[in-house]
Amino acid sequence: MKKRTLLIAAAFAALSCLYGCSSQKAPAAPETTAAKTEAAKEEETTAEKPADDGKVYELRSSTNQAQTGTIGQALDFFCKTVEEKSGGRIKTTANYGSELGSQSEQVEMCQAGALELVLAAPGTGPGVWVPELQMYEFPFLFDSNDQYRTITRSMEDEVNKRLAPHGFYTYGTMSMGSRDMLTVTPVTKLEDMKGLKMRGPNAVYISMFEALGASGTTMDWNEVYTAIQTKVMDGMEASPSMINSMKFQDNAKNLALTNHCMACIQFYFNDSWFKSLPEDLQQVIKDSVDETEAFQDKLDDDDNAKALEQMKADGVTITELSDLDKWVEACAPMLDEYRAKGDNWNSFIDMIIELKK
Repeated sequence: MKKRTLLIAAAFAALSCLYGCSSQKAPAAPETTAAKTEAAKEEETTAEKPADDGKVYELRSSTNQAQTGTIGQALDFFCKTVEEKSGGRIKTTANYGSELGSQSEQVEMCQAGALELVLAAPGTGPGVWVPELQMYEFPFLFDSNDQYRTITRSMEDEVNKRLAPHGFYTYGTMSMGSRDMLTVTPVTKLEDMKGLKMRGPNAVYISMFEALGASGTTMDWNEVYTAIQTKVMDGMEASPSMINSMKFQDNAKNLALTNHCMACIQFYFNDSWFKSLPEDLQQVIKDSVDETEAFQDKLDDDDNAKALEQMKADGVTITELSDLDKWVEACAPMLDEYRAKGDNWNSFIDMIIELKK
């Protein structure tokens, strides 16, 4: 009996061991290098996928420049690039010229949220609230267009600090080239400017015209053609590309190559709208702006050369000035006058001059 009991106990112990061993998880086979690589790739791909919140964002944009000009073409390029890069998550519309009113009205629409983006000149756009932005169009301050592009783009963070209380966010700057004087009567020397009524976009230009012996008046870009045609104005100034895009040479046949200043158009987004975008779409906007800048740089350089040839073909007399040093000297006192306007002007001027070094 005792022997039988021992045999049963041994059998039970064997069964228990068998059950316990079979319930333990077998050690996993080592993962191969190839498997690890594929897993890592899959994890990276997942991490790189944009966070799609399922929302489609509207980007309504406008510029007071002609659709055929380099800024108009750049806006069209930007909108197409944004839609492509966002995979349709941002839908764009664009307006040109005076379709939505004057430049100041378009800028106010952007501030109010009726537009998400306006392409505008700093001085005559947000310069209403941050007047020192007019320094970007100061006469004889910048040495070249390349220098101008570098400085204006490198100062965007500073501009954003000054714009923040006014509801704008800027990212992206496009130069419109060196500017010259288009007049009804010939201007071959400084003295020829005396008494001319000239159109300028903001107060800096008015100060410049006064320093040069002329008188200046501000008016919207889209009113200039009629003003020269009706002899309300004796002339205006802009880059050859800008002049030709509006065909102002129809009414004035003399162009003096003064290269007195450069001007730019910046991207001004409604600040609340831009910050409402998911981070990946904010980056889409920035990447699209970067590509648009490069597109417009080449386009504008090429177009200014072509515009000069077109203006010659349209009967415009083009004059290279031999007394340009007198023009520079006449405008030199303006810098002290603008420094005297306040610390906001002074600090902005100092930044530009420091970046020129």
